Amino acid sequence: MKTGKVVGRVWATKRVETLPAGALLEVELDGRAKERVIAFDPLGSGDGERVLVTFGEAATNWFPEGKAIVDALIVGALDEDGG
Repeated sequence: MKTGKVVGRVWATKRVETLPAGALLEVELDGRAKERVIAFDPLGSGDGERVLVTFGEAATNWFPEGKAIVDALIVGALDEDGG
């Protein structure tokens, strides 16, 4: 898992039927490289919010029958003050 900050939304005019309710968000991951990823968000995170993102099998298994069409999933919102 990695932490990051929501920096934008990805809009699509068409959507795969198997994708549940949620949004596709652009997240800038913490670290030296400032990597950005697109993550599926079932929580309703907003711009500027700090989030916890999981990848790979942990993200895939959240979807019904482990049939994921995304490989990055927002699983938590982080408090700014750390407490």
